[in-house]
Amino acid sequence: PKHFVHSKALAWVAVDRGLRLAEHCMRKAPESRWRRTRDEIRAEIEERGYDEQRGVFVQAFDGTALDAALLRLPTVEFVDYGDERMVRTVDAIREELDLGGLLRRYSEDDSLEGEEAAFVACAFWLVECLAGQGRLADAQSAFDRAMATANDLGLFAEQYDPEADSMLGNFPQALSHLSHVEATLALIRARERADERAAATHRS
Repeated sequence: PKHFVHSKALAWVAVDRGLRLAEHCMRKAPESRWRRTRDEIRAEIEERGYDEQRGVFVQAFDGTALDAALLRLPTVEFVDYGDERMVRTVDAIREELDLGGLLRRYSEDDSLEGEEAAFVACAFWLVECLAGQGRLADAQSAFDRAMATANDLGLFAEQYDPEADSMLGNFPQALSHLSHVEATLALIRARERADERAAATHRS
């Protein structure tokens, strides 16, 4: 069976947040065991879920394929947005999973009939990463392209076919809308940070 990096990272999140809760709430917990488990998961991801040759995270252990879900790694605080490994991963995903300015979730055969269209949520995940990396122009461009998939009421579907200019899959899709909100907030925060830096430079 495949060991998907995104799934393993969420297992890391579960243990990490359990530790944080135990510490914050001063609740009794097997902290030593949890900390050891958390560190083991991280070590395995960094060893088997990372392509040393290309310098990018990959979809599954010991593989080379990409997955747009990897864009969630900094969102869950597994790695920093500005980590060089994450920057390279973002660039590789933009190049290899691009579909009309949007993103496929992955490119590997999943045994389902037909070709997958672009996943709207993935486009917004990309915006969040680019904003977190301070690449504001690219983030705004990706945001505008994702926004163009909405209908006249501002509703998003699960998928979008750029060639046919049509929505596909579940509609409206909650994940697409949640990702839209997260991307919007990420852009706002990134602009505020940029403005603060510019103001500090001006004062100095």
